[in-house]
Amino acid sequence: MGPQSQAGGKDGACGGGSARSRSAPQGRICAISGGRHPSYKPGVTPTDLSSCLPDYAIAAIREALPAFGRKIHGFDMADAVLTGVETRTSSPIRIKRGEDFQSVNTRGLFPAGEGAGYAGGILSAGVDGIKIAEAVAQSILARSGA
Repeated sequence: MGPQSQAGGKDGACGGGSARSRSAPQGRICAISGGRHPSYKPGVTPTDLSSCLPDYAIAAIREALPAFGRKIHGFDMADAVLTGVETRTSSPIRIKRGEDFQSVNTRGLFPAGEGAGYAGGILSAGVDGIKIAEAVAQSILARSGA
């Protein structure tokens, strides 16, 4: 959490406002590696992201962009826009869950969505959330004897 909270702590200042404004920093890929209108609401502030992130994070982004570009055409275009400092592709971990969707080692915990490693985007996270909601309801009904 150290690097994430470090970058997140700078986020408000780099976004040009207070944490209350929720403005996210934004930078073009070409600015990091030496047009488009962002969809993020409530807005963005053009920023050199290398001033918001530690050097090792910028180095990792520079290394990762060509690899993503080979998998997703256009991902690494020089005029592509990066928004925010907490953008991820997917969770590097998976919290194991059983057939009943509960954690295999913590009963009553229902790991769900991208953060738990069961989704790779907003749509699949929503679908997983529906499955978890149904599993929670079944668990409650089973305990109540209904």
